Amino acid sequence: MARLPVLSLEEMPDKTRNMITGGKSQLSGLNINRMMAHAENSVRHFMRLGNSLLTQAKLDPRLRELVILRIAKLCSSKYEWHQHVIIARQVGVPEEQISSLSQDPDPSVFNPQELAILRYTEEVITNVKSSAEAFEKLSEFLSHQEIVELTLTIGFYNMVAQFLENTEVEIEGM
Repeated sequence: MARLPVLSLEEMPDKTRNMITGGKSQLSGLNINRMMAHAENSVRHFMRLGNSLLTQAKLDPRLRELVILRIAKLCSSKYEWHQHVIIARQVGVPEEQISSLSQDPDPSVFNPQELAILRYTEEVITNVKSSAEAFEKLSEFLSHQEIVELTLTIGFYNMVAQFLENTEVEIEGM
């Protein structure tokens, strides 16, 4: 059970409710957003940043989802894992890679670019700063813009995992 109640749509200011439901009154919104709505002034900015990383970044969506799934596993975030397995499948991440990320990743199912990105992600999550070697390897595959987007994605979804785990947001319908 969640440590705080998720807010009902009726409890939210109109602007927040419309952002969470996309202005569609029949939608209830994701539990993470309904929990985040307790911080009315922050939820809109949180959702905007998350949306920009999901829909407006140059970084390949498949790579982004590999990273988010790795973060979810490293942080033991079941909610983040659940939501992003769905998205990973939608953007074409193979089941073999999703399955591998649910454990200790098997390097044989990832190409060199994916391995570099996963290594960088793990080092940033574990040590805050990656090694020079991991950064240099990553730079062989990504532009400056993509490195910045990747690093922002790692930081954002680490924060999301921390938020989810500390408030114990429940998966919708469970």
